[in-house]
Amino acid sequence: MNALLWVVVLFLLGLCVMVLEVFLPSGGILGFLSLTAIIAAIATAFLEQGVAAGMAALTVAAVVVPTVLALAFRWFPETPLGRRVLPPLPDPAEMLPDAPGRRRLQELVGCTGRAVTEMLPWGIVEIGGVRIDAVSESGPITPDTAVDVVGVQGRALTVISALPRETAAPARPRQPLPPAQEAATGDSRLSPTLEDFEFERLDPPSA
Repeated sequence: MNALLWVVVLFLLGLCVMVLEVFLPSGGILGFLSLTAIIAAIATAFLEQGVAAGMAALTVAAVVVPTVLALAFRWFPETPLGRRVLPPLPDPAEMLPDAPGRRRLQELVGCTGRAVTEMLPWGIVEIGGVRIDAVSESGPITPDTAVDVVGVQGRALTVISALPRETAAPARPRQPLPPAQEAATGDSRLSPTLEDFEFERLDPPSA
C-alpha cells in the first residue's frame, strides 16, 4: 500500500469515527481516535508526499471536517437517539400563554400518568389514554413508571417519577418529668461536670 492510499484511508477512517462520535457519544474516546487518524493522514502526506501534498491534505481537512460535523449534527435530531435526547421543536403559535394547546397542557398539571418510553430525559407519557411528549425533572425514567405532571415546557409536559418515597416517622414530643425527678436528673448531669472541672488552674501562680 503506497503512502497516498494510506493518507486517504486514514482520512476517511477519521471522518467515519467522527460521525460515530456524534451519533454514539463515547465520552470523547471516538473523537480522540478520529482526530488522531486525521492528524496521522496529514502527517503522512507531509512526510511521504512532500509539502505540496501535505498542504493539500491540510486544506481538505479544514473544509471537509466542519462540513461533515455540520451534516452529522443536522441529521442527529431526526435519529431515534436524537429524538430521545433533544426536545421537539416548538411551534411559535403554541408558545403563546393563551394558545389552546398550551392551555390543554396546563390543565394536566397535577395529574398522574405513566411513561410510555424511556425518558433520557425526553420521552412520551400517557395521561388519560393520550400520549404526550414530556421531559423528566427527576432523572431517567423507565417505561411503565408512574409519573406526576408538575409543569409545562413548550409543547411538552414536565414530569417527575411518582414512585413512593419513604417518609420519616414524626418525632414524639418529650414527656415532661415530675419536678423532683427533673431536679434529680439535672443534678446528675451537673455534678460530673463540677467534679471534673479543675479549680486548681484558677489559682494565681505563686511568686
